[in-house]
Amino acid sequence: MIRIRSIARIAAVSGFCLLAVAARAEMPANGKAYHDAAFASVESLLRLYNGKQAPPRLSDPVDGKVLADTWNAPAILGKPPYPAENLSALLDIIEKQARILQAYALFSPRPGRQAPDQAANAVEFQDELTRGRVFLLKAVGGASSALYDFASNLTEADKTEARVKGLRQMRLGLQEIVVGSALALRGSGLRDANRLLIAQAFAENAAGIAASLTPPDRNALVSALQSVSPSLKPEAQKAIAEFASTMAAAPCEGFCTVN
Repeated sequence: MIRIRSIARIAAVSGFCLLAVAARAEMPANGKAYHDAAFASVESLLRLYNGKQAPPRLSDPVDGKVLADTWNAPAILGKPPYPAENLSALLDIIEKQARILQAYALFSPRPGRQAPDQAANAVEFQDELTRGRVFLLKAVGGASSALYDFASNLTEADKTEARVKGLRQMRLGLQEIVVGSALALRGSGLRDANRLLIAQAFAENAAGIAASLTPPDRNALVSALQSVSPSLKPEAQKAIAEFASTMAAAPCEGFCTVN
């Protein structure tokens, strides 16, 4: 299950800090507004389906377009790496995306009366969950690079105990989302096409994900992915190998070294 409380809480605090950092934004100028509108449409759709036998599906010709809009990474995220001033927007996007993921992972046709079958949901709704995880890996990779940029620009006077603790908690929240995607690859019911999408998302966003992780956390993540690699098809195995290679080559400076 995705945890979002720590990210949401720290994001509110970080917004004030980011005003002191001057950097050129890399996110599209209307990316956040685009995402908020798309997310609002998905939320309305989920409420409409509350209590039904299944949530909105990507395979549906109408609902699928509404869902796909909220995962339109080029329009929402643009191209990383992102500077520190994008961090608050990225964290808000991640929080909202995690809520969509939870809606599918914790779906129940009788909410409040029947506990969700998370194992069955992981298989039945794997297309929607996979698309969400792929988007989140890109957003988390971007937020990680923005977090690194923010921490690297702090003066010694700015490095208060409370702020450093908050940054660590934020990093942990981002890391939990990444680990959740790594664990999803182990699902026995996950189709090869979806395994490939997740593996490729790891490879494509490796540099960003590595930016603020400590070496032990990097090694643990690589080990978790390599342990599932033998069960993947060759193309997905190649993507995991690329991820491991990028993580090993990424420099560890500044916030990366802070445990």
